Amino acid sequence: MNIKFNIKGVIYGILVLILIIGGFVAIPNIFMEKSKPVDYTMIQREAIPEKILDMMDKYTQEERALAVKLDKKIYVIVTRGNDNEHGIEMDKIDMVQEENKNIMRVKVTYKEKEKSYPYIVVETNLTELPDSIELNSVKEEN
Repeated sequence: MNIKFNIKGVIYGILVLILIIGGFVAIPNIFMEKSKPVDYTMIQREAIPEKILDMMDKYTQEERALAVKLDKKIYVIVTRGNDNEHGIEMDKIDMVQEENKNIMRVKVTYKEKEKSYPYIVVETNLTELPDSIELNSVKEEN
């Protein structure tokens, strides 16, 4: 039995296969955002450091996310602002690298007042403060 190979066909087939596999690997990396989740622990009212409570008086009337470094720990504080009908609940915190800057993205959900908090203080596993913070809030549909 004599088998003949078409070398051009084999080379073209290998090139097409490489392009297809490369497309599946490269294209999602181009369009996907590279964010790292931040681990955090919710701090109860009694355990919030006094310096943070003193500072929060300035920001309780604003919808904000703040990061504070205190005793070598990074805390994230989120306030709901003037919305007295809803409270907030933390969904997640991500760190994104954009243009050599570390951007923290904090995602919260506005929920019924009885099921959530007027403000949130969390302790993170970060060692450095971010360059900027973005607060993304969503209202929960009933």
